[in-house]
Amino acid sequence: MERSEIYRMIQRVLSDREGTLERGVTFSWTLEGDERVVGLVFDVILDRYFLYNKTSLLTEVQEIARLVECRPEEIVRAFSCLSGIRLESNHIIERLMTIEEATISENGSIRVAIRLGGWLTHQLHQINCDALLPC
Repeated sequence: MERSEIYRMIQRVLSDREGTLERGVTFSWTLEGDERVVGLVFDVILDRYFLYNKTSLLTEVQEIARLVECRPEEIVRAFSCLSGIRLESNHIIERLMTIEEATISENGSIRVAIRLGGWLTHQLHQINCDALLPC
C-alpha cells in the first residue's frame, strides 16, 4: 500500500466516528472529542514517533498544549479519545493507542505515557520504510 493511501486510511479513522477499512478492519470511537484537537495531538504523536522511532512515548501535556495552542484539559481529552478508538479485525480487538501511565508532578505538570497499538504501528512502519528497501 502506498504512503498516501496509508495516510488517508489513518485520516479516516481520525475524522469518521466509525467505519470499515480495507481487509475488513472496523473502527469506532468510544469517547467523544473535538476532532480538531484530536488531530493536532495525533500530529504531535506522529512527529515524535518518526523522530524517535519508538512505539512507546512519554510526553508532557502542557508542552503539547503550548504547541497546538489549546488548554491542557483539551489535550487530556484528546488523549482519552485517541486511546478510546477501537479497531477490530478477525475477532481481534485493540485500541489505536493505550495510555500506559499518567502522572501529575508536585509543580502541576501532567505527563502521559502512551503505547501505539499494533495496527497503527504496522501502518507507520510501512510509511517509514525506505521505498528502495523491503520492509
